[in-house]
Amino acid sequence: MSPRVVILVVVGVIALAVVLAALMARQTDPGGAAAMMADVPAPRVDGSALAPYGPAGADGAVGQPAPDVQGAGFDGGPVSITNDGRPKVLLFLAHWCPHCQSEVPVVQAWVNGGGKPDGVDLYAIATAIDPSRPNYPPNAWLEREGWTSPVLVDTTDVVRRAYGIGGVPFWVFVNSDGTVAQRISGSVARHELTPIFEALR
Repeated sequence: MSPRVVILVVVGVIALAVVLAALMARQTDPGGAAAMMADVPAPRVDGSALAPYGPAGADGAVGQPAPDVQGAGFDGGPVSITNDGRPKVLLFLAHWCPHCQSEVPVVQAWVNGGGKPDGVDLYAIATAIDPSRPNYPPNAWLEREGWTSPVLVDTTDVVRRAYGIGGVPFWVFVNSDGTVAQRISGSVARHELTPIFEALR
């Protein structure tokens, strides 16, 4: 085999390897979702942090003003969670958390079925983001689940710390006056969602 043919074969093998690698990357991360995550700016929190959530006893955050958050969604567009006179619910989620992965389709099915009352805003907070852990990136996961509520990306965990949460999923229910009504650590059953949301109106 001539040197020229050897060179052509080597170049062909390299080109094929590059094409296959690109195809595999596209299959595991369609649309470059992981690259998109790198462009999301860190959120800013204003106001005092809530007391850390404890499993026993009264929740010290109830009645306290919820911190205001200015951040962005997965596309980099602004997402604000502030005291605007509307009750709101914040659901903190981590892409690698199996309980979060179970909770998201339940909540979305409830929303799709008309369960969420008008006048109460629902936000997801994508937090504890870790490229080395399963189900990354979170934007691809929530898109697969058909999630329709606004998502604020907590790239530095500053929002999670400000709201005093430990594990995920974690719910924070905020009254129309901007004070915390209650916090729940863990999953909330579908039949419990409507009465909790209705109580905020």
